Amino acid sequence: MAKLVCTIEMDKTNGITVKVEDPQGQITQVMTMDSQSITIKMQNQSNTSTIVQKADSITVTVQDFTVNADTITLTSTKDSKWTSQQKLTLESTQDMTLTSSAKLTQSATQDAKLSSTANVNVEATSNITLKGMQATLQATAGEAKVDGVMLKLNGQAQAEMAAPLATVSAQGKLSLESTGLADLKGTMTNVGGIVKLG
Repeated sequence: MAKLVCTIEMDKTNGITVKVEDPQGQITQVMTMDSQSITIKMQNQSNTSTIVQKADSITVTVQDFTVNADTITLTSTKDSKWTSQQKLTLESTQDMTLTSSAKLTQSATQDAKLSSTANVNVEATSNITLKGMQATLQATAGEAKVDGVMLKLNGQAQAEMAAPLATVSAQGKLSLESTGLADLKGTMTNVGGIVKLG
């Protein structure tokens, strides 16, 4: 290992500076205390990392920041913000919980996707609204079911229901009504029960 150059500078105005230099490896370590802040700086030929501690803040500037711990707890009493200028990934190898005691808002300027290899449940104690320019609800391998105390289907221009076999039934009264022309047509049409026309 090459010999290091170690210096300590003390100044009544600029404070104390401790410097360790490795001329062969071109590595410099500097610690400065000037009563306003404590600055730790490490620099080699291509990278520089700094830690600046003041009475009300700590700033870490580095190319790669890694924390390894059994448990990590972050608590703030005021607003908090986490911004990544590129891709941001949150991952848990076990259960993950995201909870808000007030409103929760998630948005994306491009596509948004929610998926699971098991079940997905969306539930609200009040109203649920799903809205889009076009909407598709599809069950690829089973029954697609819509259930409610009262069920209303409304098309502002046109409504269609089609299937190889279609059944409409009511346990009580069944009403079919049109304010315009009404067509009931089939290759064979059966009408059963008491029939009243007019």
